[in-house]
Amino acid sequence: MTNMVMSVIMFRMKTANVSSLKARLSAYLQAVRDGEEVLVCERNKPVARIVPCRLGDHSEEERRLVARGVLTPPLKRRPSTGWPEPPGNVSDEVMEQVWREEREGR
Repeated sequence: MTNMVMSVIMFRMKTANVSSLKARLSAYLQAVRDGEEVLVCERNKPVARIVPCRLGDHSEEERRLVARGVLTPPLKRRPSTGWPEPPGNVSDEVMEQVWREEREGR
């Protein structure tokens, strides 16, 4: 990462070197509970991020799986509108012809 990118990342979130994180872990965890992200650095180089865990709308079983490290919740919520329609409108007959031509060409 370039220094400029690092500066932008560090400006937007809290950063903590490992020694500081060890000494003030409770304070950093409270910041994460409050919705902030913490960038963990080792010798001023990023090695990890601590991000809020939003599991309010997951089942108890899903929460247990996340706690065990078996399941990773999605970072973003899927739009409730579903998947977008693919562009174009190709009839079934045309698609069958394309598939037939592909098979014959092999």
